[in-house]
Amino acid sequence: MFHIKIKLCVSFILLISWCATAQIPNYNYERSLKGISDDWHSVTIPDNVFGKLQPSFQDIRIYGINEKMDTIEVPYYLKVNKDHLVIKEHSCQIINSSKTDDGYFYTIKLNQQSDISDIKLLFADANFDWKVNLEGSHDQKQWFNILENYRILDIDNTSTNYSYTNLKFPTANYLYYRIAVKSDKQPTLTSVHIFMQKLTDGILIDYKVKEIKTSQDKKMKSSEVEFELVNPVPVSSMKINVNGSNDYFRPISMQYLLDSVKTEKGYLYNYTTFKRGTLTSLEDNEFEFNSTMAKKFKMVISNGDNQPLDIKSVEVKGFKYELIARFTESADYKLVYGNKSVHKPQYDIINFKNNVPVNIKALTVGNENQISKKNVQSKTSLFDNELWLWSIMGIVILILGGFTYKMLGNTVKD
Repeated sequence: MFHIKIKLCVSFILLISWCATAQIPNYNYERSLKGISDDWHSVTIPDNVFGKLQPSFQDIRIYGINEKMDTIEVPYYLKVNKDHLVIKEHSCQIINSSKTDDGYFYTIKLNQQSDISDIKLLFADANFDWKVNLEGSHDQKQWFNILENYRILDIDNTSTNYSYTNLKFPTANYLYYRIAVKSDKQPTLTSVHIFMQKLTDGILIDYKVKEIKTSQDKKMKSSEVEFELVNPVPVSSMKINVNGSNDYFRPISMQYLLDSVKTEKGYLYNYTTFKRGTLTSLEDNEFEFNSTMAKKFKMVISNGDNQPLDIKSVEVKGFKYELIARFTESADYKLVYGNKSVHKPQYDIINFKNNVPVNIKALTVGNENQISKKNVQSKTSLFDNELWLWSIMGIVILILGGFTYKMLGNTVKD
């Protein structure tokens, strides 16, 4: 009798295991993949796919059906083609300061001659607007111009807190640098930081912006600029182009639409802030930030007592997202996605990225098709819900525990 119970339980466990592994993936969409010729390929995620994925992209898979009608799951890892910035700071010291009719001069010596591209000046002063010249020399006898009439400034008041004291220039290699500050009073230069920045550009995609709508809030003395993209996509940078040649410094809050609620008076939109900064005529007004998945955006510009800015256009970009996948056999492969309950896949290749060939061919991604659920639901409706599986497994564990308890009891009696 005991052996029969054990066999029954084993059969029950095997049935549960089979049901768990035989679940048909309940995805909503599929796209064909064409052009497979090697072991490794890349698959660029189309723009109109992002809005149908879970936030962590865990519900995207590559499946294939071979000649034996077996299902093959293709391992992949997600690659985001971001910029890669390497910053190296070089130690230095201010060895001389002087004054002439042309301004105040500071001579800086690097501890070791190296390539540099940025010098950050820190002043104890506030609310200044100065022009500076930058020169380089190998021996302090012959000086070479690097920057001329370069503008630095600091604004600190109730409406604006902005400082721009970074000197940026093409890579230079000198042992000595001389900074001339054109000021009526002596600046209080507290420290100098010298860097070499090397940027490896990522791959950016331009996203089309629909019509820009601008409105004014006279009470708050601010402008609101609203715009929308064609699809929800991961956005990582925005460039705001302003008409006019006048100088300006305006605090800006960049927001995206989090959700909306329909009321009797219409929709109420809930925006959340993802970036704060300053619009200024001194810079390109290009803002970079962590990738943000959104479709509808709003920018709030604080004007103070100034005339509103004329926003000419907004350029929106995001890094290229692609799957790096390994194909091992001939099959009919498809990209499938759209599943709210599936977990993130665990593939070995995530730990072996260095073994992927440098130049791999991109596959052609077909048009989107919606997956029919008629046959799938009738066969797997009971086991699609993980709660059923865990409940049944719990019952089995209780039964096995009861059998074990009885066995121990019988052993004690004997």
